[in-house]
Amino acid sequence: MEEFRTTIFEKTKTKTRRRLVSNIIFVATLAAIWGLSLIGFPGLKISLGIKGAFYISAAVIAAKLYDDRAAGVSAYGERKANLTITDEYLEIREIKIPYTKMSNLVIYVDEYLGMPKDFFGIHHGGNNKIEFEHNGKFVSINYVIKNKSDFERVGRLVHTIETDPRLRANLKEL
Repeated sequence: MEEFRTTIFEKTKTKTRRRLVSNIIFVATLAAIWGLSLIGFPGLKISLGIKGAFYISAAVIAAKLYDDRAAGVSAYGERKANLTITDEYLEIREIKIPYTKMSNLVIYVDEYLGMPKDFFGIHHGGNNKIEFEHNGKFVSINYVIKNKSDFERVGRLVHTIETDPRLRANLKEL
């Protein structure tokens, strides 16, 4: 039986706000570097120059990418509990729930830590989601994928679940 063990991820407002401020400071730093390179330091005859702006910008961008990778998902929220995804059931906080006892099940496999974003930066790996109904309650869980190989492994596992004819009635139509 194939299984994937990970943690449940919950965003927190304080950490998300702190990350937003960090991103604003990053953009402002780049704007200041380029502003100083184009107009120089007011009152002084010193200019950073285009070449200097490229070097300093590259260093700032490298630091930002390193910080994003090092902070990972913990920069946006907290890891709350263990989660195991198998081809037969979900195990949440040591409680096993078979897929046959769920309805409207959907498992999203969207990102992993370090996955490049479309424009700039990297994903933190915590925007993967499992949604289902169980005993009349709607459940939505974000979970973490740490690397590309786990991302591919979970993708294959979810494909196995989605193509299982016994579970077709339990899956949500997208």
